[in-house]
Amino acid sequence: MTAIVLKDTLTGETSRRPVAGVFMAIGHRPNSDLVRDWVELDPAGYIRTHREVRTTRRGVFACGDVQDTEYRQAISAAGSGCMAAIQAERYLAALEAGAEVEW
Repeated sequence: MTAIVLKDTLTGETSRRPVAGVFMAIGHRPNSDLVRDWVELDPAGYIRTHREVRTTRRGVFACGDVQDTEYRQAISAAGSGCMAAIQAERYLAALEAGAEVEW
């Protein structure tokens, strides 16, 4: 990264600015429309989770920006994605073993 090009949205004029790096901000609206009718959402559209990654629908886990109302950042999304993957693996293994799975 050596430069960015900025565009004035009112005039259409562009300018080039030298930079050493860029931090891309993430959005502040959770992208949860895909599961809106499947799991419980809070009024702001975040997926409600219990026990960190479990949703209100058995066997459905949520992680990252769609359920993290505090941090909403890529690194927390990666960490909670790992948590959800481990929980999903344990859930499926328990079902396969015929065990009763607490939800």
